[in-house]
Amino acid sequence: MDIRKVVGFLVGGFFAIQAHADVWQGELGGAPVVMEWSVDNEGEVDGHYFYRQFHSDIALTGTRDVQGALSLSESLGGGERRVDLVLRPSGTGWVGEWREPKTQRMLPVTLAPLTMSGEQGAGADAEERIGDYNRARLADLRLKRVGEQVFHGYRLAWWEESVSRVRWFRLESGYSADAMARLNRMLEKWQWRAVVDAFECVAGAQGSDLGEYQQVVIPRLLTPRVVSMSVETSVFCGGAHPDFGDAPLNVDVLSGRQLRLEDVLWLGRGTPQEVRDDNGQLKDANYENNVLQPWLASTFGKLYPREMDNEEGGVCDYRDPGVWSSSSWYLTSKGVQIGAFFARAEKACDNPAWSLLPWGLVRKHPGLLTSFLP
Repeated sequence: MDIRKVVGFLVGGFFAIQAHADVWQGELGGAPVVMEWSVDNEGEVDGHYFYRQFHSDIALTGTRDVQGALSLSESLGGGERRVDLVLRPSGTGWVGEWREPKTQRMLPVTLAPLTMSGEQGAGADAEERIGDYNRARLADLRLKRVGEQVFHGYRLAWWEESVSRVRWFRLESGYSADAMARLNRMLEKWQWRAVVDAFECVAGAQGSDLGEYQQVVIPRLLTPRVVSMSVETSVFCGGAHPDFGDAPLNVDVLSGRQLRLEDVLWLGRGTPQEVRDDNGQLKDANYENNVLQPWLASTFGKLYPREMDNEEGGVCDYRDPGVWSSSSWYLTSKGVQIGAFFARAEKACDNPAWSLLPWGLVRKHPGLLTSFLP
């Protein structure tokens, strides 16, 4: 799986419940819980829930019978089947019982439709796509200031969500008050989105204790015009293999717009605005496939012939233009770092440390913002 699809603030959650899923709140054995599930046309149920005290997801799978009752299992894997939770419709909500797997002790469950009044906690502005279930979870979480750093002359503060351990920075000097407020709102939104992804990823490894989501945000370049950073994420969300990678973010300070590579490096005819539609998607693949990627492979072949040819016994085919990614790049004081993307069997080849385009070369092929950069 492409790690860029796991990092949720780019493309949405990894373990996302369908948009029409039902969301409920209530008590399980007297403990407040929030549950979400969806039912397909065959009566198969898929969902999850969390205790408000702990926030972490518990996955649910099961079936709905002809009377509408649900028989659900918690976090099972390897073909194991048991019933942990039985829910029956009751008015506008649900009643039922939860069975403790070891002692078989039964606890009552009552659920009503989730109402979002009062659910406007610190993560309320995370992103509309997270849905009411995750919005209810974030309402009970808080960010804590955990450190400071001076980077390129700019003062940064680091903030962490203590349950998921997701940590991002905020800007505290070097920009106007309006610019810092705008950028920090974006950084906070992305952090809360990563918190949601962390919970959903771990829940995706149902039936095991192996679920893991680790993220490191690294500032790469701060200038009066751009903020550039890496978002390196390592995950195991279930399935056969873990995954890892970098999903860099590059932001125009003045507008708050996320930059595209053609804003910095442009090899085509006309202006870069002609390449993408209003949603930021390439209008066609000709520029990337026939111009950009062949140029990157050829240029890196001249700049780094030893690394490109894997003379030390590697198996990475960096000569293949198709591995160079226009969506994985960040800025440094020395130039533009371009990422590569390989299939899982060659995952270790991703994003080599040497694939830097020096600023002197980049300036020969400028984008709209190149003149504002080092």
